[in-house]
Amino acid sequence: MTTLDLKLMPPPPLGARPALWIVGGTAFVMLLVSARFVALGAWPILPFVVVDLALLVWAFRAAARASRAYERLQLDASGLHYSRVAADGSARAFRLEPMFTSVELETLSPPENRLWLGERGRRLLVGRCLSPRERQEVYAVLKRVLPARGYR
Repeated sequence: MTTLDLKLMPPPPLGARPALWIVGGTAFVMLLVSARFVALGAWPILPFVVVDLALLVWAFRAAARASRAYERLQLDASGLHYSRVAADGSARAFRLEPMFTSVELETLSPPENRLWLGERGRRLLVGRCLSPRERQEVYAVLKRVLPARGYR
């Protein structure tokens, strides 16, 4: 029986339709502005407009690709299982002994923080894709379900 099953995921990107509207609207505005520059004789602006639009499309695709990554925390009778799946599908898995696992919320410059799982000298950074507030919530959940006596 699983006592904890958390799947930590980045926020979802815009869907295809809203992204298409944003790129299309931006392209339309840039077309109007660049037409004005071309009319004034400043035609060298056109390559920069094309590069800007290409970078905008690339950014939307990169965000969609990155949103496929996730982390999973599962606590059951056999231990605490942590797995990290990258956007390309490659995965790394770790098993930690709950009795010796400590949970630490490292506070950086406010409001930034980092969530760490530690066990016998090994530390794992957890919740990279989460906001600081979400990491605090995961920290509270982990402190509640893991045994109070952690190995430091």
